[in-house]
Amino acid sequence: MQNIEIELPRGAKLTKVKKTIDATLAAVGLQVSLWGTLKKFPGCMHWHARKAGQSGTLELTLWPQQHRVWMTIQSGRAAEWITEKLPEIQDALQQGLAAHKPPRSSSSTKEKRQSHD
Repeated sequence: MQNIEIELPRGAKLTKVKKTIDATLAAVGLQVSLWGTLKKFPGCMHWHARKAGQSGTLELTLWPQQHRVWMTIQSGRAAEWITEKLPEIQDALQQGLAAHKPPRSSSSTKEKRQSHD
């Protein structure tokens, strides 16, 4: 089994993260074959993504309570298309999630400037 962590911006809204994951999977040509939760990670959202007509499953998990998103490739569900698509999926997720970073407040920027003066 292989886990690949995806950076989740601080303050990212749960609904936007979920939409980003759904949109990313669709944009790279994957279909969601299962969506639910896992007992092991209470409160998480869990996806199984597949490529039409091919074996193999890529799993994604969003666990808001631990501020984590990761992809999992189970040994028995690995496939060549996952290895080929992984960089594209990672890049698309990172870019999509980065768009949800909350804007910097002007007060924190001002405080940083004052500390350097």
